[in-house]
Parts: sequence; C-alpha cells; structure tokens
Amino acid sequence: MDDMWLRYKSISVFAKTARAVAPLAELSVCSDAARRAELASEVFRAVAECGCDSTGEWMRTLMLTDDNVFSRAAASGERISDRIKAQVRAELLTFKQLSLIRPDDFASEDTVAFFPKFGFGGFSVAYDRLVAFYAANGCGKLASGNAFVCRDGTLLSAGNNDARLSDLKDYEEEKAEIVRNTENFIAGLPAFHTLLYGDRGTGKSTTVRAIAHEYRDKLKVIEIARGELKRLPALQSELTGLKQKFILFIDDLSFDENDGDADGFKTALEGSLDAPTRNTLLYCTSNRRHLYKETDKTGMRHKSDEVQAELALFDRFGLVITYINPDRERFVDILKQILRSRGIKWRDEYSAVAELAALKKGGRTPRAAKQIADLIESTYAENRGE
Repeated sequence: MDDMWLRYKSISVFAKTARAVAPLAELSVCSDAARRAELASEVFRAVAECGCDSTGEWMRTLMLTDDNVFSRAAASGERISDRIKAQVRAELLTFKQLSLIRPDDFASEDTVAFFPKFGFGGFSVAYDRLVAFYAANGCGKLASGNAFVCRDGTLLSAGNNDARLSDLKDYEEEKAEIVRNTENFIAGLPAFHTLLYGDRGTGKSTTVRAIAHEYRDKLKVIEIARGELKRLPALQSELTGLKQKFILFIDDLSFDENDGDADGFKTALEGSLDAPTRNTLLYCTSNRRHLYKETDKTGMRHKSDEVQAELALFDRFGLVITYINPDRERFVDILKQILRSRGIKWRDEYSAVAELAALKKGGRTPRAAKQIADLIESTYAENRGE
C-alpha cells in the first residue's frame, strides 16, 4: 500500500478532491487498529452524507465540482496542455485505485464485528467525459446545478423550483417576449437586458423563475440579492469566458437617492453589452413607477435630476416588459383558467366570490386569483372532476 500512498501524495490538479478523501488514503498505510477504525468511520460518514453508495461514486461527485486549472480550462473551452492532460489521466488512475480499497482488509480481529463497512469501487470517470461535463456544466460550485443565489459574496444552490410559464395564466404577449429574448440569448443571437415592470402580484418574478426551470438544460440563473449589487461587475468577470449562459436575476430592483450601487449597476449593464462574446444577461423586476426611491423629506429634489437619473438607468435595458393588473373580465378569466387546470367546475357565484376576495386582498392580481382558487378548491372540493 506504500505505492498507493505515494500516488495519492502526488495528486496536484485535483488537490481539493484529494484533501477530502485523505482518510481513505491514510487508511492504506495505517497500522494502528484504533486509528484504522476511526478513519473507516470518517470515510463511511463522508460517503453517506454525500448521498453515495461507494467511495468511487463519492470521489466522482467531488471531482465534478472541483475548481482547478483543468476544470476551468475545460469549462471555458480553452486548450488543455499535454502536460496537464497527462497529469489528469494519472490522477484518474490513482482515484480509481483508491476506490478499490476494501474495509475488510483493515479490520482486525478486535474490530471486525463493528468496523465501518463503507461501500467501495464504482469509480468510472473517463477523461473525455470529464472534459465534456465541465464544458456543458461549468466548474466548481456552478457545476452542481442550474439555479443559485448570491449571498454574502458566495454562490449557494437554490431550492427546487418547478415553476412553469403555464402557471401564469394570461399575459401571453409578455411571456412570449421574454421567451423570444431568452431563446435568442441561448442561440447566440442579439438579446437584451430586460426589466419586467408593473403592478405587484402580476407574475413578474414567476415568469423569470419559470424561464430558469424550463431552460434549465441550456442556461443557469443566479439570483442576486439587493445587497449584492456591488458585486455585479466582479461576478460578471468571473463568468466571462465560460461556455455556459447565465441569467443574473435581480428581484424588486430599486435604489435610494445617491445610492452608490446604482452606478455600479449601470456599469455592469453597459460593460456586459460591450463584451464580444457575452454570456451573461440581466433580468430584473420592479413594482415601482420610479426605480429611484424618493428620500428627500423636504420635497426639494429637482425634478430634472430625477428624470435624468431614471432615463440613464432605463436606457441600459434593451427590453422593458410591462405587467399590469387585469380588469374585472380578465381577472375572472384568469380565475377560470386556474380552476380548470385543477379540474374544478366553474360556478357563476364564483365571480362574486372573486370580486369580494380581490377587494379584501387589495386588488385584482394573478396572485389574488391563485389565492382565491386555493380557497375555492379547499371549500368546494366536491366540485372537482370537470
């Protein structure tokens, strides 16, 4: 096993993965029975917490999200030198050999009854497939999914999102515009930074999240919190050169007067437009008539300054899609569509129920229609089965 240990210590490209599997490698040269049991316990726990059945699957999972010189080059479509190719192939062989370490070979007579029996084997990672994976999915954290949130300067995987554009009833023209823009972006055709503007509860955020879900195999979406806007230019720089396409999503966009983040945001919009091979696009939503909040309590802010600031920001969005609350007839139609999709028969009295509920909820919105449909479904469950 000394040869195995030496091979392990020579891993350089996948150093992060190597550090994670150190207990398994150390087990190959450990002679102390208590330490062996401890190392096997660490391996068992790591494999289980990773959701894998064997050490080979565990190492493969670690490698797919390893951020290193090789994975970054593959994700960017850059040429990989022969020297790095040779090193990676050698390391793949080392990981395969590590995956074949059997727990039974290290249990003593004193520990065999309770020695942790971790699964072994199962390492099947070919060089060409690894390159193809990074090219399609990116490297590091970005390779772990298609939806993320940026929080405290760190990318975190977003929760499950199963939104569909069909969930948002009506608004067909608005949805068609953003679908066309998104598909142009994916295809490498001219596409525009987009502001989805309008009344609260009309489905602006739902539209973007549905785009993220329905095109999850073709692009990645990173939701950026309001406090992270200052990181936009740096994040765009990090993503530049990658082969993947990214939607940077900012929900409920607005700025305070003299907000320094606004200048950085405008720079990010303008700078990304200058990039010859742009792979990031901004989708933003706002409920506000003015993106700049009025903060001057004296009411003496110059109107001309306000207008110029608004225009300077709006001009950087190539596409503005407006979502407005439906009138009474459209509101009832939206409710009918939601109920029909749930298999609930329409009753004329639902119109009066809808109007009363909408008034209590502050207006006719698609969000209110969905909440009313939830109420009808729970109250009139016997009507199911149209």
